[in-house]
Amino acid sequence: MGGLGLIKSLAEKERELLARLEAAKKEAEALVGQAEAEARALLEEAEAKAKALEAEYREREAKETEAILARYRAQAEAEAKAVKEKAGARLEEAVAMVLKEVLP
Repeated sequence: MGGLGLIKSLAEKERELLARLEAAKKEAEALVGQAEAEARALLEEAEAKAKALEAEYREREAKETEAILARYRAQAEAEAKAVKEKAGARLEEAVAMVLKEVLP
């Protein structure tokens, strides 16, 4: 009879250990789920920040590009004006020389 009590005791211990194991499994699954959710949230936050930085960079790049283009346009217009003025003066000189040669 002592053996039967020992078997019952061992069976009860086994059930208790299985219950603890199952509880530990469920806790581990919950922790894994929580860690995955936190990782997803961190990833989403990082992606959002990356998109915001990319948009900021593109906006800044567009502004800088427009400023460079405006500077070159102004420079080109100034050079064109200088060439036009110089050409106008030379044209006047050429007309005066032609008139001097043609008219007595």
